[in-house]
Amino acid sequence: MSGNGIRARVLAEQFRELAAPHYGKPLRERALAKVNLRLKVLGRRPDGFHLLSMLNCSASLSDEVELVLSPEPGVELELRPAGALSDDVEGNLAVRAYRAFWRAFDFEQPPFGARITLEKRIPVGAGLGGGSSDAAAVLRILSGLFQFFIQADFGLSDGSFQHAISAAALECGADVPYALTGGLCRVSGIGEVVDELSSEGLAGREILIAVPPVPVPTKAFYDRFRTTHPVVVPTTDCALDRFAADPSVGLQKLIENDFEADVVGMVPEVGAALSVLRGAFPGRSGVTGSGCAVFAIPEPGEEALFGAVENDLRGLETTLFRATICEPGTPAKSAL
Repeated sequence: MSGNGIRARVLAEQFRELAAPHYGKPLRERALAKVNLRLKVLGRRPDGFHLLSMLNCSASLSDEVELVLSPEPGVELELRPAGALSDDVEGNLAVRAYRAFWRAFDFEQPPFGARITLEKRIPVGAGLGGGSSDAAAVLRILSGLFQFFIQADFGLSDGSFQHAISAAALECGADVPYALTGGLCRVSGIGEVVDELSSEGLAGREILIAVPPVPVPTKAFYDRFRTTHPVVVPTTDCALDRFAADPSVGLQKLIENDFEADVVGMVPEVGAALSVLRGAFPGRSGVTGSGCAVFAIPEPGEEALFGAVENDLRGLETTLFRATICEPGTPAKSAL
């Protein structure tokens, strides 16, 4: 066995010893929904990925991710409710995140196994980033347990460790780097550039999220968008530049989504739900991501409108969630 092979075997054994006290103990983390308050397409890379300018926030609507470490190899996945997602275990973003964490530190395979349980509350295919948030929760749990030891064994600074975790997040999906941070952020590139912004005046505000009964498949959406936009002229996002420099500019003029027309074209039910919200909350409603969910940020004192809005949406078979704009959740902890 080569020197590198011997070292890898020794490290794997060390991490099995570190994990042993946690075997069988559930580690839980909230996975918050993501809302794109703003999404502008600034260009398209030669590989087909779109260059975006986004203003994202976290909402209290959340999944719960539970990770239980095991001395047995392999990763098991349990979904609650059953059938909430595809049965493709290895394709699930949370499972991919578990494997990506260890690959980031040169482990060909995780040194021990795990069972991941996803309590799904964030609707699928809605543009709310539930799968990405689940993946980020797994990365946060593992970081909380093993960051100190990985840095000591590999001689990594805090910055180098975080860079490796961010790379693992991007490997899982373009929305995962933002989900790893959460809160009010400006997100650019294909999603890998995440700049935190002050959420003063916004955190704690109520946000209404309406989800029509027809999801928007991601691949089908982007196939359509490339057809309807065969050329994307490179541009900039001056409005978000100004907001990032001075948040007192306010959100109302920022709420915009370049994907809206194509989402509504694919799923007219989205347009119907959006019309209800815009009728009640003009200038403060929009589509999030490339999914079917729409949102509104009411002003304080507009609670009297909620009943009528909910009735109108119910007539469209659209589910309304009342949530709050929030900062990232608390770190994972053992449930003894």
